[in-house]
Amino acid sequence: MNERHGSRRAAVAALVRRVLTHLAASEGKPRIGRMIDNQRWWRHGQETFLGIRPQAWDMPDDVPIVGWLDKFAEMADVRQSYATDLVLRDRVDAMIGAAGTLQARNFAWLLVQHVIEPMVLATATYEFDDTVFDRFFEAFDRGLASDQVHMVEFLPLNGFDSNEVVILLPDGLVLRRMTDRQMGFAIDQLAVPRMVGGSVNSVRISRFDQWALTITRTYPVVAGHGDHQAPAAPAFPTLDGSARRVVTALRLVCGGSVVATRPLLAQSDDEFPIVPSYTAIHSAFDSADNERPTLLMTDGLGQFRAVYTALAWPHVEADQSLQVAIRRLVLAGSRNTDSDRLIDLSVSAEALFIKRANLPKGTKGDKIAAGAANLLATEPDLSANNVEAFMKTLYQARNAEIHGDGQPYASLHLVSGSPATSLREMVDDAERIMRRAVLLILAIYASTTS
Repeated sequence: MNERHGSRRAAVAALVRRVLTHLAASEGKPRIGRMIDNQRWWRHGQETFLGIRPQAWDMPDDVPIVGWLDKFAEMADVRQSYATDLVLRDRVDAMIGAAGTLQARNFAWLLVQHVIEPMVLATATYEFDDTVFDRFFEAFDRGLASDQVHMVEFLPLNGFDSNEVVILLPDGLVLRRMTDRQMGFAIDQLAVPRMVGGSVNSVRISRFDQWALTITRTYPVVAGHGDHQAPAAPAFPTLDGSARRVVTALRLVCGGSVVATRPLLAQSDDEFPIVPSYTAIHSAFDSADNERPTLLMTDGLGQFRAVYTALAWPHVEADQSLQVAIRRLVLAGSRNTDSDRLIDLSVSAEALFIKRANLPKGTKGDKIAAGAANLLATEPDLSANNVEAFMKTLYQARNAEIHGDGQPYASLHLVSGSPATSLREMVDDAERIMRRAVLLILAIYASTTS
């Protein structure tokens, strides 16, 4: 501990002792319990978030008033002790943050928030405890002096879940559940949909809407009143392209309806809040169908990562028929009606099969059926004859939908040959066939690349 640090600790300790003595004399014991919080959402279950802080100090009315701490003589010594530090003196009642995110911070209120309030909550009294004080003072003093912050860009996913805790991807990307604070930001920016039954200070968010694609970058802290050469502002947004690849890879490997929503940017939760607010881009996005969530289990991780990588290969990106097929396959997963999914899947099949080599002459339906049968002929659990018959029926159903002829449920069947009881059953089978076809083509590209 250097001399200046010791001087700051002694000054702040004297102030806190004086404040706690004053509060004990004025109201005896602190009032602690659940409290309405209109600043953030708090988790109260897997899917329930309330504007209620579960454990809060009901401060006396004068504590939050600007200038309250300056009424204590000891506050002058605190300010003097911080004025002697070359770094911290520029962070007292100053603009502070990362470039592009500077905000004016009230030094006295920071002391209340990060030293006095947590001490009161930790002890549930107005008594001064040296051990407790040291813990919170050290975190405050070290945090205020930070020379860098970690900014997390996160893009929430709707309609997704996994049995993994975190999923690592190339280039520092991570798929993981959002922290509670990040969930609060996402709720505020409508980046996650609210379930029925919410109210002004209560929302329910499906467990399928609590993951995000994230990346963490380090930026220098900028502070002070004077002129300075500010570094570049945090790059944002940067995840759109990666998110499209993530969603595509998830849809191809796992199916379902996962979508990426709106980019958000905030400082890492586990740091002193140099940047207390967040940034959001109000971009439009599709909705997910949580009756068809995308579920990535441990046994699918390897294939997911491989497909995510393959989608960025130049020769894959240059295959236009494959790109159209993938795009329409992804669109099909986002549709909420079976007939729309059917049409998108049929367009995907046309793009994938019609222009590929060695297909016979005939109708589009014949070419699609033959192309699917040829490509999937080596799949051990599929019969080429069944695949061909299924794709012909699929295309007939597509024609009926496009031309308004209705849904011919009586003639529909699954790829196994057994009757389908609904259009949805057949469409679900069609999606599985198209996913396997695309994955097989990507695997062929992989074999020629390695």
